[in-house]
Amino acid sequence: MDGFCCLTLEQVYGPQLKQAVLLDPNVVNYDELRYLKVLHIGYDGCPHQGELIVHHTVAKEVLEIFQALYEMSYPIEKMRLMNCYDGDDEWSMTDNNSSAFNFRYVTGDGGKKYSKHAYGLAIDLNPRVNPYIKGEIVLPKNGLPYINRDQHALGMIKKDDAVYRLFKQYGWIWGGDWETLKDYQHFEKKKK
Repeated sequence: MDGFCCLTLEQVYGPQLKQAVLLDPNVVNYDELRYLKVLHIGYDGCPHQGELIVHHTVAKEVLEIFQALYEMSYPIEKMRLMNCYDGDDEWSMTDNNSSAFNFRYVTGDGGKKYSKHAYGLAIDLNPRVNPYIKGEIVLPKNGLPYINRDQHALGMIKKDDAVYRLFKQYGWIWGGDWETLKDYQHFEKKKK
């Protein structure tokens, strides 16, 4: 389908790669990542071109997942690369930006362990309406009105809905199923 493609980072950025995509090659290298263009239905009901960077082992299935999300008209407000936000996860979440690769540590971990996002093995969808909740902490802060998961909001993900089932079909783990915290925006995959 037009609007969906997979490229190497070298193909997209050429000699500007190291300035455009920041990472530690001892953790993940540029050859392990892929740039995806995916169409999505915006909150305005119209098609938009989105961008993601993911690990090469999940690139094909992520394209298939986002093609299915597009075909089911699941609304995604925006999908920009994290370099548009200088890698600032809170800024991206506050802007309700759906994203994947971001070379960072686990949220609330104090810099001890790299996030699945650092490997391109995690995707966050509509983070404002699908917030991260741990005790009294709600991220993003403007996600507070959406901690009540019984309400209906554009782009909200709920257990056993079509989005949840689609990711589960491909073997992804949903942060909304976790017990010590809830990360409703978050889907991740174990490295093969």
